[in-house]
Amino acid sequence: KGKQVFVIEFWATWCPPCRKAIPHLSEIQKKYKDKGVVVVGITEEEPDIVKPFVKEAGDNMDYTVAVDRDGTMNEAYMEAFGIDGIPHAFIVDKEGRIAWHGHPEVGMDKALEEIVGGKYDLEAARREDRARRLGNEYFELLAKADEARTEKAKKEILKKAGEVGAEVVKQAGRNADLLNGFAWTILTAPRIKVRDLDLALKAAKAAYDASEGRSADVADTYARALFDTGKKAEAVKYQKKAIELCKDEKMRSDLK
Repeated sequence: KGKQVFVIEFWATWCPPCRKAIPHLSEIQKKYKDKGVVVVGITEEEPDIVKPFVKEAGDNMDYTVAVDRDGTMNEAYMEAFGIDGIPHAFIVDKEGRIAWHGHPEVGMDKALEEIVGGKYDLEAARREDRARRLGNEYFELLAKADEARTEKAKKEILKKAGEVGAEVVKQAGRNADLLNGFAWTILTAPRIKVRDLDLALKAAKAAYDASEGRSADVADTYARALFDTGKKAEAVKYQKKAIELCKDEKMRSDLK
């Protein structure tokens, strides 16, 4: 505390998006090594699986890799913040505070630069956390709407959900990972019976703008939102953009 900034990333050898993020994390470690930044990749897999993977990766994985043997780190970070998807990274500032968390390739570079330079807006980060909580509330409301006994009650719940959803997009600000996840869930989650496609499109567009059009995952979600709202020509344009941006061969095949 008081000396170093930590980038703590949760990953797994079997996760294609995690493998895709590895060279980027190595670049981050190299760039900020002399500025007190320590990158640590954490997995719950067994050492006999992780060690050969790290050895084969060589210089592409040039940062500390740790095995979370008893799940303590996963509980303290991932579970505490309600995160169940990887890769997911947390930045701990010199005061020992979790200042930022999200996808390591979406928004982390800018946040880290600002944290190291003493220009980070922690209040904005807190608004983003509020957006996450509101996102959970939004999906809980949708579930309640499905269980409503009358059409009137269902409409009232969906109206409230719409208000909460709009607030999610507003509070999320420039957090592309948060906005992207919110949009993708609305568009694809099997449990959702009534999909607010206009809200999904709004969130996906905000995510695309926040990522500055540089994330394959985000472009893919935006393309899906455009397609589902009937904007097929634009959907094709942005799906091609997603393929162009994607560097992982398996993921690129899926996007095609």
